[in-house]
Amino acid sequence: MKLGYSPVSAAILDLDAAWRLAAELELDFVELSFDLFEAVPMLQPADQVRELTRTTGIGSTLHLSYVDLNLASVNPAARRTSVDRTLRGLEYAEAVGSSCGVLHTGLNYIPFQQAVQLANAALEQSLTELQGPAVPVALENLVLTPHDLVRDAAQLADLTARHGFANCLDVGHANIEAVAKGTETIPGYIAGMGERLIHLHLHNNYGVDDDHLPTDEGTLDFKEILPLLSGFSGTACLEITTGADGVRQAVAHLRSLGLEEA
Repeated sequence: MKLGYSPVSAAILDLDAAWRLAAELELDFVELSFDLFEAVPMLQPADQVRELTRTTGIGSTLHLSYVDLNLASVNPAARRTSVDRTLRGLEYAEAVGSSCGVLHTGLNYIPFQQAVQLANAALEQSLTELQGPAVPVALENLVLTPHDLVRDAAQLADLTARHGFANCLDVGHANIEAVAKGTETIPGYIAGMGERLIHLHLHNNYGVDDDHLPTDEGTLDFKEILPLLSGFSGTACLEITTGADGVRQAVAHLRSLGLEEA
């Protein structure tokens, strides 16, 4: 599999510095953030990304916007804006040559069954409007709060298949879901995603908060996870929030376990 990392997670906002760390660690790609581009375009200009990719051979993936974005919003204006922002993100991904765009599904903040039905209908409409993208879209598992609309592997698999998208498995999110439900979740996600699994988010936590720790900290045992990913040939992004040293720590740990040969 191809290994990369998220500079924004590591609080590295300078593109040259982001690519330097990727080159130092002999990584295959950098995961860009469209939220960052929307907020401060000068920090992530498309022409600079293209040039860095050309000169280094280090590619990119893109995390599509999720800050203040809700594809399942029951507010029509908010839903429409979320779709439009996602479409602009996909245009950016195509412009910089990203291999995929990672997408969160949606939220519902109203604790009534009628609102859940409306939110599901809104998400269906949004995903229909996003079908046929130029860059593969990988829907990510969440289940981090009661507001996440998609609640398990089966629901995510059904949604993904019906709309013709791919998937991103976030193992840290799955760990939090597993602790909350008292059951294993990662094997179910891998089985449900099947060949649609094209991207991974790798980090660790203690099953309560989305800490984004290096892979050798927390309660996830990557010695047990990696065999489940045998044969996976997609991209695996480290989302580590403890800075460049945390990324280095995670890369060293995963390589000691033979990640890229998994």
